[in-house]
Amino acid sequence: MSLPVVYCMMTQNSLLETKECVDLVSPYVDKVVLVDGGSIDDSMFWFRNLESEDSDFHYFLHPWTENFSRQRNNYLKRAREVIGHDNFYCLVSDPDEFFEPETLAALPKIVDACEAGGYNMASFRCRSVTLKYDEVVWENLDEYWKGLLLKWYPDLKYVGNPHEGIDMPGGQRILRTNYEYRHQKQENVIWKRGMRNLYTGGGGPNLSDSNKLWVELKYIIKDEYGKELGWHEFHDELMRANVGPKLKEWLIRVRKEDGYDGSSEHRECYKYYFRMLHPEEEPEELKGEYIP
Repeated sequence: MSLPVVYCMMTQNSLLETKECVDLVSPYVDKVVLVDGGSIDDSMFWFRNLESEDSDFHYFLHPWTENFSRQRNNYLKRAREVIGHDNFYCLVSDPDEFFEPETLAALPKIVDACEAGGYNMASFRCRSVTLKYDEVVWENLDEYWKGLLLKWYPDLKYVGNPHEGIDMPGGQRILRTNYEYRHQKQENVIWKRGMRNLYTGGGGPNLSDSNKLWVELKYIIKDEYGKELGWHEFHDELMRANVGPKLKEWLIRVRKEDGYDGSSEHRECYKYYFRMLHPEEEPEELKGEYIP
């Protein structure tokens, strides 16, 4: 008999996508653990109501602290609580990652293969899908496999922020499968994510202080707002167009960054602010300029 599987997810203000993921996966797993960073949409009401009706669904509030690894470690901890023992697997995904039915149906077989072969992780192949409204405008089966089925250990944890990795006790022993998941997103959503990743971790592989442009941005933020801002605080200022001339100058200047790991995230800052949030503020001479 296969070991039990707990489906784990972190979410915040993504009710529709999270509900779709939970609905897809729930029939194939033993327990579901959802960790919410403090949604202000209807997520809390929806999932608390679901929890009251489904004894295998568990919903926890862990206020978001600008740290992806910390939040993922919250769901690993909660998974152990709800299953009640150490011998199980965690199936993990984000709200924009959807397991194919064939993948979910094969979970017992995959778990058994991991146990028989001494693997502590199974990876699935990514099918990238881009939507414009509800229409698929781009799709590709990537040469990329992601470890999304993890054997639980007391010392299992995620490390790094915002780009996190899995610290597996004894090292990762990965079973690469031919089963797929969909990474599905709206067109241009990468602009926001790129800006978020740059702001929270310095861009690229969490470059932090080694990225001089990131250091400069942090100085500008502190100067303009009188204090350091977390990502959600900063994003609120962007939404309100409460952006001073120094910050706008920085956004315009970094639109030309290129040729190194993380440079695209600088360009996405410009595109997100001037072409998604506030196109009315884009300088006339830059409108229509191609920015890769």
